Amino acid sequence: MSVLPWQFGNVPGPKTALKLNGEVAGRLIKASKKPLIVVGAEALKTKISEDKYLLDYSIELSKLTNAPIVATSNTLKAFLERGYTPALVLGSVEITDRLRDSRWSVDGSEAHDLVIFMGITYQLQSQLLSALKNFALHLKTMSLDRYYHPNASWSFPNLPHNKWVENLNMILEILKKEKE
Repeated sequence: MSVLPWQFGNVPGPKTALKLNGEVAGRLIKASKKPLIVVGAEALKTKISEDKYLLDYSIELSKLTNAPIVATSNTLKAFLERGYTPALVLGSVEITDRLRDSRWSVDGSEAHDLVIFMGITYQLQSQLLSALKNFALHLKTMSLDRYYHPNASWSFPNLPHNKWVENLNMILEILKKEKE
């Protein structure tokens, strides 16, 4: 059964994201050779628990995977306040443009193979993922937001908040087990 986009105007074409759960996402991230995490301004206000925001989650994910974070929009200050320095600060359109280059990476070595998006408004993220789906065939993309993004390679289906948080926590559990 296919998953409907969260916003019905989102017409992705015949190739759509495979829906995933936290366990599968954790294994895919673990299998990635050079993941990158792109974090947008929604991560500043999206709570995943009483005292934890999506931005905090992205830092924890980065530390577990050694994946660099690209801070977009106005997230830099919040990262620095938490004692974390992102690898790069760029607008979301600019990072998407750079990711289209199959030779580009944050550190200048081999290209990234998986880009994980979180905390970017639905409409903008949809267009960013569409650009990468059509013009960066060397990349796989994953959206960890709680709404289905058909233009990603993998995306959570549309989830209620509590199920989304369970899936995010499952990713961390899988990655922590792998580190032991």
